[in-house]
Amino acid sequence: MSVKKLSPNWFWEGTQDFEYKKYLLLAYLQYVSREFAEVRLYPSFQDLIFHYNNLRAFRDEKQKLNQQFPHQINEEEFRKQNLVKDSLIEDSPQFQEINSIVTYALPEIKHYLEDGKGIYDFIDENLQIEPVGIRPLYLKEGYLLLRMNPRKEVRAFEYKVVFLENVGVNYHGISMNPVRNFRYSIANTYEAMKRELIRDHQKFVNPATFLVHAVQPFPEESALLPITKRKVLHYLKSDLAA
Repeated sequence: MSVKKLSPNWFWEGTQDFEYKKYLLLAYLQYVSREFAEVRLYPSFQDLIFHYNNLRAFRDEKQKLNQQFPHQINEEEFRKQNLVKDSLIEDSPQFQEINSIVTYALPEIKHYLEDGKGIYDFIDENLQIEPVGIRPLYLKEGYLLLRMNPRKEVRAFEYKVVFLENVGVNYHGISMNPVRNFRYSIANTYEAMKRELIRDHQKFVNPATFLVHAVQPFPEESALLPITKRKVLHYLKSDLAA
């Protein structure tokens, strides 16, 4: 059995059977392990974060409710996402199974999260960012040149930083759209690539342009590009806050 993705409510929907849910979780984590072994970090790492936080939220809410009143949460009403008090003090057998699943799953997922975090940190530490040419004052739009050693190919992206609002939480996001590929050489330097981008697109007079240099190759879509986005945002953080 191969499980590439878990439902958000996998731990309580359907059959509340501990052995089955354990088997389901382990099949999913085996898939994640294979992905991590190939340094394919996303989307598995992001999914693990979601499932871990989701399980913790369920556990914490359950503890909070138990502290407020010694009653059972009716399972059928919980399925409808409407928490109600039942007249029994003890948990139902179904909820005991769910609690067992959550208790088992949290440390298992945390172990793989730590593995994913290690891969993330390794890639992040092996990415170097530096400006190409004169660094302008306006940094919310521009170009990124992405190169991985020992390759000579350089991928050029147009980037744009956007300000996002989501349920009262404000944060910055970044988009990266590929525009063309170059080949690095003594004659075709990063500065020369920047001049070509200015000439071909004529969108900026002196665009913010940064070289993102990976000291070794990594899978692009499933590791390098998502981490590059976060690293560039962190690199620009102080300027964006101004």
